[in-house]
Amino acid sequence: MTGETCADMAGIKVVLRIAAEKENFDYDAFFRAYADIWLTKETLQSVYTSINDEHAMGYLRVNCTLQQYDEFLNFYGITEGDGMYLAPEDRVNIW
Repeated sequence: MTGETCADMAGIKVVLRIAAEKENFDYDAFFRAYADIWLTKETLQSVYTSINDEHAMGYLRVNCTLQQYDEFLNFYGITEGDGMYLAPEDRVNIW
């Protein structure tokens, strides 16, 4: 699972680096599209099956990945005390 999560984080980091160079990049559209990719309706059986999957569950792939990046937190005004806030010293930095 660690390898797949690192791959998700690296992909987001690459896109955010490219986005920083684009004029008028639509961060809202990007973050929402990323979340939509992993939007699923879980059943008890699908959750049971995913226990042995090397990928994190969809909601974790979105929430835990995006909360690592200042661009996400700053764009939505997420600050200490908000549910999606993650203190800088608790964030994982890929590369």
